[in-house]
Amino acid sequence: MNSNISPHAYVLMAVMATALSYFGFKTFGGLDAWFFLPIFAMVLFWGAANFIRQWRGLSHFYVDKNIRVVPLLRRAVARYVVWMVVLFIGIKFLGSHPYYQRYDKSMEFLDALLNIYLVAGIPYFLLTLIFKASRVEDFYDPAVRLLHILKQISLGFMVRGNRRFAVLDKAYNRKVLLNLVMRAYFIPFMVVQIYITMDSAIRFSADNFNNYNLMTVLVWLSSILWFMDALVASAGYSIESRWAENRTRSIDMTVGGWLVCMACYEPLNQVTGTLFPFGPFIANVAPESFVFAEQTGLYIFKMVEIVLLLALIYSDVSLGPSGVNITLKRLQTRGPYGIIRHPGTVCKLSLWWLQTAFYAQFWASPQLIIGHLAWNVLYILRAYTEERHLRKHAEYREYMKRVKYRFIPGVI
Repeated sequence: MNSNISPHAYVLMAVMATALSYFGFKTFGGLDAWFFLPIFAMVLFWGAANFIRQWRGLSHFYVDKNIRVVPLLRRAVARYVVWMVVLFIGIKFLGSHPYYQRYDKSMEFLDALLNIYLVAGIPYFLLTLIFKASRVEDFYDPAVRLLHILKQISLGFMVRGNRRFAVLDKAYNRKVLLNLVMRAYFIPFMVVQIYITMDSAIRFSADNFNNYNLMTVLVWLSSILWFMDALVASAGYSIESRWAENRTRSIDMTVGGWLVCMACYEPLNQVTGTLFPFGPFIANVAPESFVFAEQTGLYIFKMVEIVLLLALIYSDVSLGPSGVNITLKRLQTRGPYGIIRHPGTVCKLSLWWLQTAFYAQFWASPQLIIGHLAWNVLYILRAYTEERHLRKHAEYREYMKRVKYRFIPGVI
């Protein structure tokens, strides 16, 4: 079973990146212009941790000491050109699409990423090919795969009778294209959450947390935790690098797997939400039906909510850059994932039940109850489709033998 960085180390790195981001933006400002910098900070933390692993012999990467300048430069330039074209086309497509135009902050990040790449791309690839050398990674490198795909398709058009797209029969070639589609789909609304949650955290901390009002502090903590979750997710989706050791090793290629996953995220979750009303929204549409009339009950409720949110974010963040939908990067088999196989699902569903069960209006509406149950079923289906994909790998089957239960230890 592949070794991974400790889940506690991943969480510590996320806490450090979050703390630096909060105090930096709070003290010096610049959130509007530089909100995306924490993404690069998060990836730098991952890169440093993995480089330490490499020097300790815990990684399949090595330092290439037999450098030949001309071949090295040629390989770097080829990768640079491929990703420059991919980034440019992707940004132009997203920027011209009516749906994604509303994610203006995400487009700012992608524009900044392209500008940084244009300047730092060649040095990055040179350093990567030297200090993160790997023959296996060279063969499966997405840039190399894309060049190979384009070459084979072009040759297919030149030879009559050839199957022009036969190159896509190979799963690892289709994986590269699907991986690009998946990242283009998720990046815009993941990245914008970084700005929204950090902006909320800074606003709630104004005037000494409203003169240290307990509810304001709790809401601020909630914003900080969601920022951490969005930060790790955005970094994992946006930057796939040998330094972070988060290459996509496989991706779910089934229509069912994609539909179940995307039904939980924008824009398809708007359709899902229309069919099945989302229970936690009751807090916004009928807050007067909250069962606790006194303030003490409200504080207890909010504290329990924070505890469940902490558990959820800890589970998510402990995956590091591997917490990306529909893919396998590197397994996390310790921490919460050493107890059950889907701790994030359990924590999320528990949090949702807490956020609905204490509103009388929820129990008075059969439509809300059925809708909420449907959302629970949907997320359980996500766990099953995820395992259907991951079971194709021997290491995951070994993990299933070690961690026998999906949701509740000793029960399910």
